[in-house]
Amino acid sequence: MKQLWPEELDAFLDRHPEGEVTLVDVRREEDFEQEHIPGSVCIPALAINKRAGELDPKRTTVFVCERGAKSLAVALIYETNVAPEGEVFNLVGGLDAYLGRLAYGLPKIRVIRQHEDLPRMLMAAMDLEKGAWRFYQRLEKLMEGKGPVGVVRKLAAVEISHINLIHAYLKRLDPHAPDCVTLVNTLPGSVVEGGENLSQLFERMKDGTLGWRALFEVALEVEVAAYEMYRNLADTMEGEGAEIFYSVAAAEKEHMRMLLEELA
Repeated sequence: MKQLWPEELDAFLDRHPEGEVTLVDVRREEDFEQEHIPGSVCIPALAINKRAGELDPKRTTVFVCERGAKSLAVALIYETNVAPEGEVFNLVGGLDAYLGRLAYGLPKIRVIRQHEDLPRMLMAAMDLEKGAWRFYQRLEKLMEGKGPVGVVRKLAAVEISHINLIHAYLKRLDPHAPDCVTLVNTLPGSVVEGGENLSQLFERMKDGTLGWRALFEVALEVEVAAYEMYRNLADTMEGEGAEIFYSVAAAEKEHMRMLLEELA
């Protein structure tokens, strides 16, 4: 799955003959009816598994939503479940960016780089999980009981279970590694490059200029990044290690579904 920048879309479509590209808008049908990119079809995010057969797998497919978060998750789900012959793209920033009215940018989620030192990769994965846990903890506090707080609480709890699972595997590789609590306390728990954008989003939610839905879109980006990271980790391993990370990747995919349900 690749990212397509909004300023590139028109030229991208011009380069492809009619019928080679399918634009899929994953917003609600009523939003699609109000405005959409000409030539796009509407398949709401939660309907992608049921209606994937409506899409030609040989065509290039570009997924679109309001601001690029939902469509990113849907594009990944479509690519994973269908394995189409054609390329799959997500429109960065979504319809709002394409129409020039994007009010804020989603932060760039930190990616774990693959290298030969597996224990270091596991600690980096624990750091990302800690960052996701801190994100959900802060989000729950700022929501002040409004919106789907139960979903946020559940996601935070699962991140803790992931930390414990990854640490248990690290301990088997390195018996001298610190205990889980000690190690986690040494990790910064950052989920984005730099972190400033995320702080700004929280501040805007705190002063009322952004709602919980905007932060759920960031959460969706976090879960997509985590899913891809764990799947890639699993692909480089064998035996129990592969099993563990495929299992965690599947859990992250379920997180994406939970968030999509709230954003649909």
